[in-house]
Amino acid sequence: MKPYQQFFAELKRRHVFKVAWLYGIVAFGVLQLADIALPRLGLPDWTVTFMLAVLLLAFPVALILAWAFEMTPEGMRRTESADQGEIEAIVAAPAASRWSSGLLALVGIAALVGSTWWLARRTAHEPGEEAAGAGVQSAALQLALAGREDDLRPSIAVLPFADMSPEGDQAYFSDGITEEILNTLARVEELKVAARTSAFAFRDRQLDLRAIADSLGVDYLIEGSVRKSGDQLRITAQLIDATDGTHRWSDSYDRTLDDVFAIQTEIAEAIADQLRVPLGLDDPSALVSPTEDLEAYDLYLTARGRLRERGSEVAEAIRLFEAAIARDSNWAPAWAGLAEAREILVWYPEAWAKTLPDDPIARDEAWRSGFAARLEPAEQAARRALELDARSASAWTALGSVLRDRRDWAASEEAYLRALQLDSDNSEAIHQYAEMLEATGRIADAVTAARRAAGLDPAPVRRGMYGWMLVVDDRPDEALPILEQAVADADGRLPIIASVIVREHMRAGHVDEAARVARETESPWYTPAFFDAIRSGRPDQAGVRLDPEEWMWFGRPDSAEAALKRQSKGVFGLDVYAIWLPILDPIRDTPGAREFLQRANLADATLQRTPRSEIEARASGAGG
Repeated sequence: MKPYQQFFAELKRRHVFKVAWLYGIVAFGVLQLADIALPRLGLPDWTVTFMLAVLLLAFPVALILAWAFEMTPEGMRRTESADQGEIEAIVAAPAASRWSSGLLALVGIAALVGSTWWLARRTAHEPGEEAAGAGVQSAALQLALAGREDDLRPSIAVLPFADMSPEGDQAYFSDGITEEILNTLARVEELKVAARTSAFAFRDRQLDLRAIADSLGVDYLIEGSVRKSGDQLRITAQLIDATDGTHRWSDSYDRTLDDVFAIQTEIAEAIADQLRVPLGLDDPSALVSPTEDLEAYDLYLTARGRLRERGSEVAEAIRLFEAAIARDSNWAPAWAGLAEAREILVWYPEAWAKTLPDDPIARDEAWRSGFAARLEPAEQAARRALELDARSASAWTALGSVLRDRRDWAASEEAYLRALQLDSDNSEAIHQYAEMLEATGRIADAVTAARRAAGLDPAPVRRGMYGWMLVVDDRPDEALPILEQAVADADGRLPIIASVIVREHMRAGHVDEAARVARETESPWYTPAFFDAIRSGRPDQAGVRLDPEEWMWFGRPDSAEAALKRQSKGVFGLDVYAIWLPILDPIRDTPGAREFLQRANLADATLQRTPRSEIEARASGAGG
């Protein structure tokens, strides 16, 4: 008998193979269950890693114990030596009997090794638990705040697919197809994907594709069409190399409506393959929309369209998201969309407070009270989305905005960092994070983030936010052209940006110019009576309760400080963003300002604008 035969026979006799098999299978099941259940119990991500480490370390211990001890009716005792001929009988047994236990042991070991590999690969892509304090930035956040010229990944834009349906009434559906393909490609870490809003700005514009690519700053374009008739679909798509306008790939798909999610996946995979970029996702099913309810999907797409219009349409978007959830209550994207819509709603009182008083002061108070009350439903929807999909960047962004609106700055920043670690090109996440940075006095970083958001997505709301950050950074000459262009492109949809222009003209003492902008943009805040009050120096005739900035226009810093003290009794969302305006610098160290910052949880915040030397150096470099 050869030594190795005797050794393996002894392993079988002592049940070491059986223990290896059972241990591996049980450990595999425990780890899979823990990976699903523990995050929903609120336990930290490292809990699963800790369990894996314990199970790996305990495995050789279990094998040693199996070798040394055996279980008998009298209890556990040391394994006795083999009886005469027992080892020989095991070796002489048929191969099927002799090798089956060894193969089962290999299966158990493979299950344990597979669990280790899978968890190690997944956690390599999981967001870390980095602190959100000053100076602590993840690699994803550094990319999010980087200039476009610093991001050297191949770039691609998905142009809106044309609606070729017989009735021409399926634009929202073709937009949904476009967005799902865009979202899938956005999850490929090796690709830089242009934001939806910037790409959709070229809808129906008869421009050379290379000119579009140059405007978007991308290397490749995807365009296509959707024809929907009943339950029949035809989707065509093509990938274009923007450097020379050549077609790298094209295909068409004739399917039934039931296959719409699979088509989106196929298109994204084909594009990634053509660019020789791996999709990099652990589970291919993650590419597919998880709902199987086509009506829920249809409601979701319509809701997204309403939400993009903002204003009074936000309330309709909420209704549609809720209808989608009623059909599929476990669909994370619908919950994330609902969370975003509910948080956005608080900034649009015309969508939820049609019965607000006509009196400006009473209307302002009603808005303030309604603002706080509507954050709870937004948070509930965001947390539900995260229960269903902890990697939803939209849900983390919505949660960060809710926490920011409540002035829970540390928790808000942590949520935004999670969103950015999951999707560093998410312009909405970067935009909202920029607002949080500005509210906490980190103006220089806020400018950088807002510039990045506008670079990814040059929509009016993004450029308007960038202009506002430049205003707070005391750079009005740079801010005004950006704000004016944003207002012109918004076509009256964003009056709040126009109000920033009015305020900048007022800060410069250009009352007539401010009145002209307010009149042309039909500002709901600044009436002719207000400007008459400014000219006459009679604040009591302004017709509104003046905020600190407006008191400074009247040359009344004492009243501005008193207004700050009044605001500190119930710090409202907009108040926090205005506290760092340059016009308030003369009263920033007054008791009223300190009380305001204390109530806003900003007692330790310090104003950090971009150094003048850096601004001047950039200006001179641009001029040279």
